[in-house]
Amino acid sequence: MAFNLPDAALSREAEGDLLRFISGAAWGAPADSRGAEAPFSDRALRSFRIQCDAIPEYGAYARHIGRGPDEVHDWREIPPVPSSAFKEHGLSAWRGGARERNGGAAQASPAVTFETSGTTITRPGRVRLGSTRLYEASLLKGFARHLLPDGARLEAIVFGPTRAESPHSSLWFMADRVAAQFCDAPSWIIEQGEPRWERADEVLARSCDEGRPVLLLGTTLLFHAYFERCDRRGLRFALPKGSRAMDTGGAKGTRVDLRRDHIAAAFHRVLGIPRTHLVNEYGMAELGSQFYQDTLLSTEERRATRPGFTIPPWVRTRVLDPETMREVPDGKPGLLVHYDLANLDVPLAIQTEDLGARIGGRLLLEGRLPDAEYRGCSLPFEQFLERERRPGVAR
Repeated sequence: MAFNLPDAALSREAEGDLLRFISGAAWGAPADSRGAEAPFSDRALRSFRIQCDAIPEYGAYARHIGRGPDEVHDWREIPPVPSSAFKEHGLSAWRGGARERNGGAAQASPAVTFETSGTTITRPGRVRLGSTRLYEASLLKGFARHLLPDGARLEAIVFGPTRAESPHSSLWFMADRVAAQFCDAPSWIIEQGEPRWERADEVLARSCDEGRPVLLLGTTLLFHAYFERCDRRGLRFALPKGSRAMDTGGAKGTRVDLRRDHIAAAFHRVLGIPRTHLVNEYGMAELGSQFYQDTLLSTEERRATRPGFTIPPWVRTRVLDPETMREVPDGKPGLLVHYDLANLDVPLAIQTEDLGARIGGRLLLEGRLPDAEYRGCSLPFEQFLERERRPGVAR
């Protein structure tokens, strides 16, 4: 990785240790137990100290507020970065023009640059990663547990564009890696910025004819646009048992009112996918990790579904009072701050504009701050839903 450090080997060593930690992290262990807390805290503090040196803007900010690497001794004291700060500051250990020799090859550009999507009046935030190894380790482990708990290998239908067509989207990077790692013969429904609904019709019909279950991935709004088209045309698909779907983005900040019950009902009505096999995902470009509902996993484990989203064992989430910025008790809503060990090239502590509550190792989402800017991976596809709702337009 291209870290701006006197000793870049320290960062490579930290990355290797974090990869091993994420790989070996046990799901379901109480986050506040002594056995789980110390290993997390040690790694969070080490990453923070590396980041204070590697990211000058972040180090200067931390020292200015009296929480520099010498003052912080507990992971909860690590100063979080507001997600909006990525619009104005180069909050990355990869520095433009920096080079690090590695086996004779020079790295002059980041491995990826993700952009926050759906901004309305300001430029997008940019998240530059010199390496995607931690990001991929986190996303693949979380996805496999919550979407493939039975170990199935399925054909993928991605209601979105390829990574080549959307190179700065963390969501479509995720879909690309998931399809390559876990799936057969993936199909993408968005091409050159437009939905190819007939392609979805064909792939879904083939799945029904051949009795082969499929895995659907996409944004909530794009799925809903397709469902409205199917409702208008009377199209229905009885997908084979074992088919499942992950939707993400919801309708936060949009003009569309979509309730979770209505979304689940539409998946079942149009595709035959039951609520048990629909998994909602919560994530953001500034985080290397994602949060998933428990629906499919609980079905596989034959137990009741737990509410909310699972907090990965390499992540901690604090809930703060938006006015005092003090932590609130479990179950009380507030502003969400995530501490993610999959973040090494960018600050591990991210202050979101999302509201929610934490109950043990689970996260309950409750919307966004009233003045928060509209954003989210579903927003670019809001136009397709509005188009499907226009009367008298044949498609």
